[in-house]
Amino acid sequence: MKTTLLYIALVLLSVNLTGQNLLGYKAGRIEKYISRNHTDLVREENSRNDHYKYLKYTDGTAGTSTVYFFLSEQNKCNRIKSMHVHGLRDEVQKELDRMYVKTGENTWTDRKKGRDATIKLVNEEWFFSVTIEPVKK
Repeated sequence: MKTTLLYIALVLLSVNLTGQNLLGYKAGRIEKYISRNHTDLVREENSRNDHYKYLKYTDGTAGTSTVYFFLSEQNKCNRIKSMHVHGLRDEVQKELDRMYVKTGENTWTDRKKGRDATIKLVNEEWFFSVTIEPVKK
């Protein structure tokens, strides 16, 4: 019973970050935000990619969610992608509906400090993803 409650708590905490629009935040500000607001998320520092600069967070032992914050040359977040197990889809969709303006099936928009963003939920075979990126003009 305690294990089940712990699992549910971890899932709910990690879902809350799914739709968080941190576009434009510098890496250090993202790290502070996560450490203060999402103590359930663990930074994966072993990840390495020669093409993209990013921060990667997972929900630790639950293994239900992973969040990437892609960074520009100036170290600012220019895209966010989170991936989740299908069992979280309803919760994530409710969160997105609550936080943003729905513009179509599985798409939302956000206007934050003059930075318009598009949020897309995409179903994949083994998981689903949520991508937040600036509106392309």
